[in-house]
Amino acid sequence: MGVVNLHGPGVLGEYLVKRQLAEWIPDDIRRQLTRHTHTWVQPATDIACLGTTTERISWHGTCRECLCQLTATIETEGAGQNNACIDEVGHHFHSTLSTQAETSNDQQAGFSATCRGRTRCCKCALTASFGLQLPVIEPSMCTALSNARMSMHSHHPTQGTRELFGTVSTLFKLIKNACTGNTKPIRLHSDAPRRLLKFDAACNHILEIMGFELIGEEFHPPEIVRVAGEALDNANPSRDVRLTQVRASLLFRRLESARLELNVWAGQIQRQLPRDERQALFMPTMVEDTLSRTLGTFNYKRAPSGKLTLLMATTGAVNAKHTAAEDAYRALGVLDDVCDALVEWAYTRLTAEDQSDDPVFGSHARSRFDSLVTISAARGSKELGLLVANERERGMVATGAIRSACVALFGQPQSEVDTIDSDTVREVFLARVAETSASKVRMELAEHLAVLADAKQDVALKAYADNVLSSLETSAEIEMGGAEGVAAWKGKVDTWEQLPVGLKNIGNTCYLNSILQCLFSILPIRAAVLSYGDNKTWNEELRLGRNDGGRLLTREEISEALKFVQRLKNLFEALVTQRVEGWAAKRVRTSSGHPLASTTAPLAVAPDRELADMLLLRVGSSTSTTQASSQQQDVDECIAQCVGLLVRALPPPSLMDASDQDSDLSGPGDTWIYKLLSGALEVATDRVGAESEKTEKPLNEAFLNLNLNIPGEAADINDCIDAFFAPSEISSDKHDPDAMDTDTSQLRADTEAGQMVRRSRLKNAPPVLCMQVQRVQFDMTTMRAFKINSHLRLREQVSLTPYLHFDGAAAAHSRRHELQQRLRTVNEHLKALDVPIQTAAQTDNAQVSVVSALERVQAFMAGIGRWSELDDARSLLADLPQSASFITSSAEHISSQLREMSSTLSQARQQWEDELRSTQSELERIYSHVPQDTTAYTLHAVFIHSGHSPEFGHYWVYVRDYVREKNLVRWLKFNDSQVSVVDSSEIFGDTPKQGEESANPYYLVYVRTSCIDEMADFGV
Repeated sequence: MGVVNLHGPGVLGEYLVKRQLAEWIPDDIRRQLTRHTHTWVQPATDIACLGTTTERISWHGTCRECLCQLTATIETEGAGQNNACIDEVGHHFHSTLSTQAETSNDQQAGFSATCRGRTRCCKCALTASFGLQLPVIEPSMCTALSNARMSMHSHHPTQGTRELFGTVSTLFKLIKNACTGNTKPIRLHSDAPRRLLKFDAACNHILEIMGFELIGEEFHPPEIVRVAGEALDNANPSRDVRLTQVRASLLFRRLESARLELNVWAGQIQRQLPRDERQALFMPTMVEDTLSRTLGTFNYKRAPSGKLTLLMATTGAVNAKHTAAEDAYRALGVLDDVCDALVEWAYTRLTAEDQSDDPVFGSHARSRFDSLVTISAARGSKELGLLVANERERGMVATGAIRSACVALFGQPQSEVDTIDSDTVREVFLARVAETSASKVRMELAEHLAVLADAKQDVALKAYADNVLSSLETSAEIEMGGAEGVAAWKGKVDTWEQLPVGLKNIGNTCYLNSILQCLFSILPIRAAVLSYGDNKTWNEELRLGRNDGGRLLTREEISEALKFVQRLKNLFEALVTQRVEGWAAKRVRTSSGHPLASTTAPLAVAPDRELADMLLLRVGSSTSTTQASSQQQDVDECIAQCVGLLVRALPPPSLMDASDQDSDLSGPGDTWIYKLLSGALEVATDRVGAESEKTEKPLNEAFLNLNLNIPGEAADINDCIDAFFAPSEISSDKHDPDAMDTDTSQLRADTEAGQMVRRSRLKNAPPVLCMQVQRVQFDMTTMRAFKINSHLRLREQVSLTPYLHFDGAAAAHSRRHELQQRLRTVNEHLKALDVPIQTAAQTDNAQVSVVSALERVQAFMAGIGRWSELDDARSLLADLPQSASFITSSAEHISSQLREMSSTLSQARQQWEDELRSTQSELERIYSHVPQDTTAYTLHAVFIHSGHSPEFGHYWVYVRDYVREKNLVRWLKFNDSQVSVVDSSEIFGDTPKQGEESANPYYLVYVRTSCIDEMADFGV
């Protein structure tokens, strides 16, 4: 069977509709027609006759080019409304489409030769089946009839089109009559049939295919037509039996299909005729969009109009040539008008679903990466460029880069790089290096060597290439007099000019990189880690005595934790060293004319693989560490793992400073790390509504981060903190609402005793306060996790003073709540003024608001007075029963009333807009007022998650950078190896950045303002 098996790579839902189904051409049709894509239409006439059963068919359409008929049947509906996917991105369909027609045994379905297909969304399990029925009137028949008619009028093509349309439309009417039981034969010598049909070989062949039989000088309809006529006779006592026979007849189904095909064919022909000659009966409706809506694939994120125009200009003009960009979109299973985020989504999904032996660096992975590189280059996309850079850093190489490297080293492309021995590569490289003395050429050869090392996934060759690059760079600096210059510059690093060093993505480690950069920026943690080896800060002597979770840590656990600290120290030292040397080397190059003086490649180091393994959840059975992949984790899980390892590496209390021995505990709570990051809540439980209210003794709860819910669509961080400390109702301990308890007396007693309310206050606020935004929620209906992408307005400073007292959140929020309620009311009023007016007579798509409508009508009525003064209008008004003055005065009166109504609404709009501005201004003043006391906190780091689903996406982090020497503040964006300065509006904007609606704050780090100089620092 000729099958296009698409179970492996999934595609965006709309790609299934506009590409796969549109290009699903049966083998029999492909042999008769040149390459084409289906254009789905539905005829103006009904499809069903004799009450044909089509309940299960969700959608049907006919291709106006080849006349194939496609049916789609939804078998398992999607979880969202209108079959939409629960994933905001949309369906990810995996399909199987056969290209060989098979004869169906289901005579009631009536498909004599049909290609079958199925699809299933891997996200919401929506399942649909497809049937692509081959036409009764094959393309070769259409071609033969068209050639016969056009050859008769080769000098007048339009007349030939008229003749062809006359023949096809007449055939349609004959078949339509036959389907209604008309058994009257067609006489060959009758004037009208002979003039329209010609009865030549091409026409007669079509009639014979549809079951008509030439007897003498007449074409007789098939016998089933007589049965159909009897079945339609209401007086026939065996009507139902006859109808069943007709429905079961494959020949009758072929007649119905031929009727539909002839209607569509006639409509396609008359498109070439003048408009005044076209008939409404043969004007089909385009139905591709309805198929999209049936499958729930219509709404997907498209590229901005400006970028879309550029894409069409670069790729659309040469579609017939099947451009490299088009092939790239096909490989990722997306359309060329999708936004950059969807391209990234498709790439990530295909990588996650790759079932090949090597899904990370295999041939399939390289093909995907080639497609990503091609699309990124065609679009000139910064976002996709960053993804390409991140993939390149973890070892992915494009086929083009491999080809260039082979040409540079071997003189010609190599088909199979994996078959080339690494020693041979090294020898060829050394031979090429020996042929030139130019530093720049040697470095380019070393970069080509690094490409081949990545392509071969040879760790030893990669290390050799890195060493060669480092050696060549040092040699170039010595040649240019840079060696002494570097040493001279090292003590004068300008940390404002030289950006920090990035971290390379080594396989789904974007969130790990963000955490490591944040930890590095917290001065106490960085200083402690860099002090490893002094035998004071850490338990390097493996002394026992520290507990974890109520049990004593073993020496093996302590040793493992110390290994983590050692590797973390190595990474922190590399970040410091790379920054210093990078800045110094850049100075030397600039001053001495170094060949790489203009190089702008970012400085980045790769985290130690074992360090990453200690913090990440590893998946996959590959024995090669280079092929291991990591499972997506939350930031707070990774931070908790990191803090836990740091605590385990600390010495027990007996070995700590006396200042730290203020507790008898030997658990994590007594450590400086927890004192730095952990706070405490005091939680009280009250029983309210009873005859006598009762408050239980408050309990203390430690926290590493506050879990904040988002209370609305566009919330402020202060609202989230308010919601966290707001009183909440809890179930009584005596009665579990989830238990199957039939003791109504106990339930009644609990109700009479009152409702339990949980209240909390901040007892101890840590110097570094972490907050997790609870964006991942669980839908109990679909039993799936989903992400809330609502925008969250961040504040540079927040105050925790109101939350030092029970119910302090309510007091702090009261005025804000009042203003927010007023804002919603005013916005609703202003929105109502812009709601389009719909009228019963409205036939166009014009949308006019109430104010605009009043102004237009008032202007029209005001013009009636001027109209009445025209000569033609006066003669008209003279013949009316009412006087002209009555009409003009009535118009003036109506115009005056409309003007008054418009003025009233305009004044109201102005008042509401003024109130909106004043309310927003007052609310902003409340939010911005932060008393500078010990509970004032300044935002230090913002972790961003970009993606519509919690199951995939990308992380980066913004970190506040403050240089004391210059008293300057800026925000840095750490996106794996890319480190850049960004405007603060990117963090504190009122609305999300266009095109990045799914990129939103996920984890926040605030630092106590009074000690921020001691806590946060990016210096060296």
